[in-house]
This record gives sequence, C-alpha cells and structure tokens, in this order.
Amino acid sequence: MKAAVATGIEDVDNHIHVKEDWPKPTLATAIDSKTGKLVSELKDAHLIVRVLACAIAPGDCRLFRGKTDMAQLPKYGRPYVLGSDICGIVMEVDDKNSYFQVGDKIIARFAEPQPVGMCAEYSCVKTEFSEKCPSSIPAIHACTLPSSAAAAKNVAEGFVSKGDRVLLLGASGGVGTFLSQYIKLQGASFLAATTTQAKLAESLGVDRIIDYRTENWWELESEFQGKPFDKVIDLVNGENWTRGARSGTKVLPKKVPYVQLIPGVGTEINMTGLGIGSFLGSMLGRKLVSKCHPSCPKWEIPQGLDLPPGHLKKVLGDVESGKVRVILDSAGPFQFTSAGVRAAMRLQQSKHAHGKVVIEIAKDE
Repeated sequence: MKAAVATGIEDVDNHIHVKEDWPKPTLATAIDSKTGKLVSELKDAHLIVRVLACAIAPGDCRLFRGKTDMAQLPKYGRPYVLGSDICGIVMEVDDKNSYFQVGDKIIARFAEPQPVGMCAEYSCVKTEFSEKCPSSIPAIHACTLPSSAAAAKNVAEGFVSKGDRVLLLGASGGVGTFLSQYIKLQGASFLAATTTQAKLAESLGVDRIIDYRTENWWELESEFQGKPFDKVIDLVNGENWTRGARSGTKVLPKKVPYVQLIPGVGTEINMTGLGIGSFLGSMLGRKLVSKCHPSCPKWEIPQGLDLPPGHLKKVLGDVESGKVRVILDSAGPFQFTSAGVRAAMRLQQSKHAHGKVVIEIAKDE
C-alpha cells in the first residue's frame, strides 16, 4: 500500500517519502516497519480502516525532529508511518468489537503517546479512540476532529464558565480555531485573543483582536485594568509566561487561572539528552512560581487529550449541527504524494498554519 514514511529526522526533503510498497496492516498482528514481518498479536479491539484523509499536528513535527523519541518513537524505531488523526471507512472489524461495522465512516485518533501510523491508504486503529462519523461531514473536515477539536472542547468545558472574560493566546492555529468557538459556546461574555488573522478570528467569535506583532497583551492595562480577565488559556507559551504572566500586569487579577498547553507554539518539548532536564525544570519552576508568588497567576495544565465516553460523538454533533466550524489552512488539503506530504509538514513546522493542515488520501464518495 501507499504510505507517508519518515526515514530519518529533521530533513523534510530527504527523510519524508510516500512509498508504494509499505506493508498493509492486519487485524491479526502488528507489522514491524523495519523488517515488514508480522509481529505481536494485538490485544485491544482494533479496526482496519481505508483512510480518506489525515490531519497533521504539532506532535508529528516534534517526533520528526527527534525531540520526543524517548516517549513517542515506536519500539521498532524508524522508518515509521506519519500521521495522527484520520477519517476513513471501516474495512475489517475484530471479534472484540460490537459497535463498528464494515462500511462505517469513522474518525480515529492515534493511540497515545505515539502520533504515528495514520497517513497511509490503510491504518489499524483502536476502537476506543474511534467514533462513527455522519456522512454529511466531509472527510477532510472530519479528520481534524479527534485530537484538536476534542482537546478544545475539553479545555473550554473544563475551565470556562458562563459570563467569563477570557484571554486566548493563539487563536488561529489548529486548536485555537476550535477553542475560540468552544469558549463562546460555554457562555464566555468576552473573548480577547492574540492572532494576526483578524477576519478569521472575528468570524469565530473573538471580540477583541490583539495583533502580537504590534501589541503586547500584558501592556494593555489601561484597556483591561477595570475589567480584567477571569481565565487565560495559553496555546503559545514562550514570553507570554516569562514577560507577561509573571510581570504583575494589571490585565490579570491575582491568582487568575492560567491554563497552558505544554507543547505550545513558542515552547517545544525536548526529551533528548540534557534537554529533558531543562524542559522538566522549566515546568516545575512555573508551578513553584505560580504557587509561591502572590501576584502570579495560578498555572494549570489541562488534560486536553482525554477521551471520556461519548466525547468524540459530541464533537461530531457540534460540527454536524453547525455549532462549530472546521477551519482548514488555505494551502490545503494537500495531495498524497511525496511533494504534498512534505509541503504539509513544512507548513505545520512553520508554526504559522491558520487552521488545520490536512492531507487528502482518497476521495470521499
């Protein structure tokens, strides 16, 4: 079968290829990507899916750069199949499953912690990370939902209350475009967001656009001191914490919840060599400063990728009903060729995608 394969690290042109002869997965066994041999019986309920579309995410880029091998590289190493979230058609079911049937259109997410195995003509997915998809949702939209939309819904429902004034840092990326909408659906009375994409953000419900190229949110005290924010959700990290949250700015009241996704745009996970110590030390330091400093926000890490029963079904319902829109970066969907997959990875690596980055594997009929 055709599959988008990473054969090395960092160099997109030399180490990402769409191969024509990759072994097709089976329900009976898993496939060792180095030898092509069938190994280790699958213990959990799985499905074989003919993939229609695959979404690329920051996790794909971290692993491709070799930054998270310790936790996320499959035990068989490289080469491995790229891709973390898909929409496709069920081709085979195993006897542990009673919910899915052959012919079902589904969405599926990678099995944590390894964002691999999805950008191929066929994929073997766990039923616990899958859900039936309404036929009305195009595959190139549906494949964006299992991680990004599900995480956005988790964060909004876990931290935003009706009437809250919310500051969202990073509103126009893959998660941010969903989170903007879910924050307003939770009943937030006011949403300010940092982004360069004013028209897009306004269409998603953002009330105040903060263009980070010309404004620092923590310096807008005259505008927000009288009406400070109740919640901050940070998808970017970087200087938002070091220069903003720790500065004592009057934009934020004392001990305001500051919800921060660890792998933000400005702060990358590094689990290589001394990097892991530096990364973990930084996270611990933020927690301690948050706890001990009287004017510092209350730093929190959300469990964005949790999938409680029925969560994906609710996300699909939000999209099907029109409550939530899927935003794809205008450069996509990308073709399922070596050139197309490389272009998708470059865009995701640039950290300037506006919406989700999607590769179309086959036509959604």
